[in-house]
Amino acid sequence: MKVTEIECPRHTALRAVEVSLSDNREENAAPEILEAAVRAFDELGYERASIKHIAELAGTSKSLVTYYFPTKQTLASAVINLAYPGGVFMGSRRVVADPLDAIVWVAEHVTTNVLYSPLARVAISLGDRDRKGLGGRLSGWYTRLTDYVEEARIKRLVPPVTDASTEARLLLSGIVGLVAVAMETGSRLSLVDDAVRITRDRLASLQASA
Repeated sequence: MKVTEIECPRHTALRAVEVSLSDNREENAAPEILEAAVRAFDELGYERASIKHIAELAGTSKSLVTYYFPTKQTLASAVINLAYPGGVFMGSRRVVADPLDAIVWVAEHVTTNVLYSPLARVAISLGDRDRKGLGGRLSGWYTRLTDYVEEARIKRLVPPVTDASTEARLLLSGIVGLVAVAMETGSRLSLVDDAVRITRDRLASLQASA
């Protein structure tokens, strides 16, 4: 698989970038506070994490934290937004040319972030408090997957009758389902391998139907 930076498919207006504290003016104003908030929410959970504790972790005063983020909910919202650059969960530029490889990359990218990135885990858990979680912010990845399947259809890598929207929903459902189980049970060791495997299996089944 050749790794190279290329443009997102033409249907995608998003130009997601690597998650960075410099992506937003609010975040740019207080990166240490946001980093501390992610750490506190990951270690203690939203309810137990206090503004005072977050200030201590950031090496600043409680008053400065509330200057930028008046409430803990405001701070939580800023953390969630940080995890969705360009509207895509832990979004980044497409790095593989082949659309089928790009679909597998989605599965690997999302689950690797859930496994290793406190920001990803915190964004999901904070969203779950409002009954949204990862499931409530899937439009970015759904659009990308639809684009990739459509690109594969046009290139005849999958049957010409393939419904890109339907396949994108099925592919995304598999990934989200595995993430939900891993978050609920705390068993994440095989998350990435499982996500890649079910994605490859779905694509193989689709290609076999040609």
